[in-house]
Amino acid sequence: MKERGFTSGSLSQASSLLGLDRSRLASTFMLLKEKGILEVSESVTKRPRLTERGKEALARGLPEEMLVELLGEKGEVGLAELPAILGREASVAVGQARRKGLVAVEGGRVKLLIPKEEAMRRASVLRKALEECSEGKFPAKELYEEAKSRGLVEETEERELLVRVTRDLEEVMREARVEVSRLTSAMLRSGSWRQYVFRSYDVTAEPPLVLPARAHFLAEFIEQLRDVFKEMGFREVRGSVVELELFNFDLLFQAQDHPAREIHDSLWVKGEPADLSEYGELVERVAEIHERSWKYKWDPKVAARLVLRSQTTAVSARMLITRPKPPMRIFTIGRVYRRDAVDATHLPEFHQLDGIEGYPGYTFRELLGTLKDVFERLGLEVKFKPAYFPFTEPSVEGYVKLPSGRWLELFGAGLFRPEVLEMAGVDYPVGAWGFGIERLAAATYGIADIRVLYTSDVDFIRKFRARR
Repeated sequence: MKERGFTSGSLSQASSLLGLDRSRLASTFMLLKEKGILEVSESVTKRPRLTERGKEALARGLPEEMLVELLGEKGEVGLAELPAILGREASVAVGQARRKGLVAVEGGRVKLLIPKEEAMRRASVLRKALEECSEGKFPAKELYEEAKSRGLVEETEERELLVRVTRDLEEVMREARVEVSRLTSAMLRSGSWRQYVFRSYDVTAEPPLVLPARAHFLAEFIEQLRDVFKEMGFREVRGSVVELELFNFDLLFQAQDHPAREIHDSLWVKGEPADLSEYGELVERVAEIHERSWKYKWDPKVAARLVLRSQTTAVSARMLITRPKPPMRIFTIGRVYRRDAVDATHLPEFHQLDGIEGYPGYTFRELLGTLKDVFERLGLEVKFKPAYFPFTEPSVEGYVKLPSGRWLELFGAGLFRPEVLEMAGVDYPVGAWGFGIERLAAATYGIADIRVLYTSDVDFIRKFRARR
């Protein structure tokens, strides 16, 4: 520091000037602070940073930009076609383009309201904000808030050490004695050991306990399930935890006036109902089939209400309306929400695994074979019992044999009813199943109280040994 003329500045500046590693230099500065040679303080600078979703939008284009480009080429596009073209961003693209006055939805079709060039100019305003964020600059407040609300950017804090020399370094050097931890043969030969102060040791002290990091045992169990399905050729998908009743109930053939709606004790989200116009033909098919089958007047306002999803089958329902090309094998793992009191066997928030597969000629026998294969890979024996579920027929309940020898009722499964497939526009058989992950994990690990799965006791987590 003395030779390089460093008397004050940031840790980064000192590292560059002195040619030393930041972490090593930071430790040295804190030691010199304790000795009264330096003053050390900390500054915090906030900067924007693109999320993975934001990086993808900057690379591929914002959803509304892709929609404008598509409509500029084709003139207009049916709502039902968009998921196959734009993927999971289809609904976002339509929603954002409508909010910005770029498109209209009429009769289940989307078309531009203004010339393509002007529409693209308006749609690309947010892109410039993302470019500024990628450079660590804050864009205009309104654009920044929009990007944050859409999960495209996040705010980060950069912390930096600021250092100032408080003593005369010449004087410090005259007083300094180098402290070393061991005597070497080179010191003895040269006599340099006389220049050093040797650090004293407490030979009775215990060495520090160094523990390797490990994942939480519930997270390990979920990853094991995820690996099993991926090995079998299933593709993982994800969905929002706030869902429309249209997908959580209606598309799954649960009537709006039927007690089956109350089986899940759902949690509704306060606010205005969602706009169903972007689902055009789907809404018409759902209304027609509900009224034909259940003999009542179907209400789109009920289907537009928002709920915390009570089943991950809502994600499967959304995948069905994209009419995936067969053979189709999809699974999802996510949290679901019920109006349950917390006790040893119930949680209001837990994980579900939902899977669907299908292709022309797919049979109920093949569904049972897939499920048997899944649990054999987990080392569990499985058996089936006929059952009833609102959206599958035929249906079964699944039981698995635990290491203790006890049979646990774990999952429901079946072939989607023809009404469900007709509403979704799918023309081949599809099998479906779903089960609660915590219930299986607790039984597999021999845990009586399901709340233990969410312990934050570090010692318990480190000592826990999952039975394989």
